[in-house]
Amino acid sequence: MSRTAKSAPGASRRVVLPVRGMHCASCVDKVEAALNRLEGVGRVSVDLPSRTVAVDFVPVPGKLEVRTLRRAVEKAGYDVLGESESRSQAESISLLSQQEEQRVLMTRLQVALVFSVPLMLAHWLNLSPYTALLLAVPVQVWGGKHFHQGLSRALLRRRADMDALVSLSTWSAFLYSAYVVFLPETLPPAARQTQWDAVSGLIVFVTLGRWLESQTRGKTNEAVVKLMRMAPKTARVVRDGAEFTVPLAEVSVAELVRVRPGEQIGIDGEVVSGRSTVDEALLTGESLPVEKSPGTRVWGGTLNKNGALEIRVSRPGDESALSRIVEAVRESQATKPKIQRYVDKVAAWFVPAVLVLSSLAAAAWLNWGPEPRFLFAMTCFVSVLACACPCALGLATPLAVVAGIGRAAEMGVFIRNAEILEELGTLDVVLFDKTGTLTLGRPQVAGSIVLRGTEDEMLAWAAACEERSEHPFAAAIRALAKERRAPISGVDSFEALPGRGVIVRSGGRTVRAGSLPWLKEEGVSIPQDDATRFSEEGSLLGVALDGEILGAFRMEDQVRPSARAAVDALKALGLEVYLVSGDRNAAAYRVAEQVGIGTVFAEVRPEEKADIVRRFQSEGKKVAMIGEGFNDAPALSHADVGIALASGTDVAIESADLTLMNPDLTSLGRAMRLSRRIRLVIRQNLAWAFAYNLLLIPVAAGALYPRWGVLLRPEFAGAAMALSSISVALNSLRLRRKDAL
Repeated sequence: MSRTAKSAPGASRRVVLPVRGMHCASCVDKVEAALNRLEGVGRVSVDLPSRTVAVDFVPVPGKLEVRTLRRAVEKAGYDVLGESESRSQAESISLLSQQEEQRVLMTRLQVALVFSVPLMLAHWLNLSPYTALLLAVPVQVWGGKHFHQGLSRALLRRRADMDALVSLSTWSAFLYSAYVVFLPETLPPAARQTQWDAVSGLIVFVTLGRWLESQTRGKTNEAVVKLMRMAPKTARVVRDGAEFTVPLAEVSVAELVRVRPGEQIGIDGEVVSGRSTVDEALLTGESLPVEKSPGTRVWGGTLNKNGALEIRVSRPGDESALSRIVEAVRESQATKPKIQRYVDKVAAWFVPAVLVLSSLAAAAWLNWGPEPRFLFAMTCFVSVLACACPCALGLATPLAVVAGIGRAAEMGVFIRNAEILEELGTLDVVLFDKTGTLTLGRPQVAGSIVLRGTEDEMLAWAAACEERSEHPFAAAIRALAKERRAPISGVDSFEALPGRGVIVRSGGRTVRAGSLPWLKEEGVSIPQDDATRFSEEGSLLGVALDGEILGAFRMEDQVRPSARAAVDALKALGLEVYLVSGDRNAAAYRVAEQVGIGTVFAEVRPEEKADIVRRFQSEGKKVAMIGEGFNDAPALSHADVGIALASGTDVAIESADLTLMNPDLTSLGRAMRLSRRIRLVIRQNLAWAFAYNLLLIPVAAGALYPRWGVLLRPEFAGAAMALSSISVALNSLRLRRKDAL
């Protein structure tokens, strides 16, 4: 358990609580309701598969503290095992508890089986009623202890759940059978039938189902577990010329780290010396190693292959790409898609409704049923309670979400929350940025058009402008200036206008470098003859000094090898694909033709990109925007799904809902197919869960008996209930298969 830092007065704080005892949707509803009743509590996120609860709240000393939250959860009938500021630490605590729970479940299952076998064969073994009773006691008391503990908690909080249903049904059958053993003469002869097989069958089948469900449930989260296991724990740091192996948490930004061949890279940073290839499959899903040399970036969690590297740390270990991805995946798995909210509302009323239905069924049999009425009434009451469990209903959506987001993580696609996963499969329009998205984002200066002065003078002024800029064109200008050793004047002031250009003041002079339309807006005069000459070129970076145009550099960028296949895959899914770029018409249309996009919006400003998104949305279409630059952030924020490349700017990544770690753009099409697959699995799970309850509850209540003489035995009802939860878990687990797409 981590020690949480104190928050400033009025500051929001998050705590994650590992909770024991949550098994179904009604449990989730109870915990959420208990916490939401507290004044000052903001967002409550209950993750049923991992059994953790994340709470955002504003601490009030003496009134609303972490212990207040813990008491609220415990008062609702659940055990809080600790507290943490990160979901990963809370899940570690919860995982240990679940492993212990699995061990206890298996022990109780084994005990119940040992005593249940002779009980089920009591007729053939000719056991006396008292011997059968003695065999049933350990099955009911010890084998079903976890259900009875749930019933006692339910009575304390006056809200029933799955455990209460199972405990009530088994106690009803047990006490009735005990009554038959001790006072048979008070009952009609036909009603003197014990139900030991119902008691033992219910406990064995439901306990087995819960154990199997927990096993399959754990497998849906294998992707995150794999990421955690692969994360290195130490790093080799160079301090004062000496080399030390220290825990990753003790490595500071700007320190030098050495990584030998075959070792994992523990931190994010930049290569200072050495050359090697690095396997980034854990983060990107890309199987081919990537060349690394001085100046290139590396990521924590990747594997150094064949050369020694010295790396300057850019982020501490707990903020590395791998750590942030693991935390992001956990957070997204804990969020709920829209459909789950409706399911939770249904599940909250389901258990009380079942108690009413079982009581009505028993009353109907007592009043209008054939003899022995009491036996029939008891059988139907127990069977309805046994089969009507909301477990499958509660697990239908979260297990599919956990498995799906885990599968996406393996593909190098990281989704911010489950709602985005749901939206991804309903898109109509995809808008691509050009530079750095459809192209590699590494343009080079291919030539120049000099109108005044010399090319070297124009390069020197352009380099002064682009020295502090993050635009890909700026990197190309800096590289050319370095190659030619161009003198760069000192800069007095610097102003970047995203999607337009840069203004600097140097030595009393004003220099502008950017798009030609923007230069015109800034009052730079471009003669018609020169404008005509410019229009025949592709991507241009204009340079102006004191309001007069000096010329322009012609830029060339390569189209990503995967761009054409990605566009074709999106079209095959029925999506409309457009190119939206701030670049010139000639350059934008050239790229669009290469990748197979028919409609282009060129020479648009950042705010105009957002307007284009809104225009499509006003037509009732769901829109995705894919970009990587600072100027794409407004459109990414306004889109139904904003998609950024991991190689892009931090602003773009923060504005996006989904990040592609893999430079292969075809992973986007696979992610959309996965989203549709997840939606299908959720619908299948919910259809099964609802159909199971809608069909079996009437059968358990005896609806088929008057005409066909069919009455569902309690032990078979319990087995069917367990099977429904297992089927939902197994169906969700199919998303983990490599061939699921």
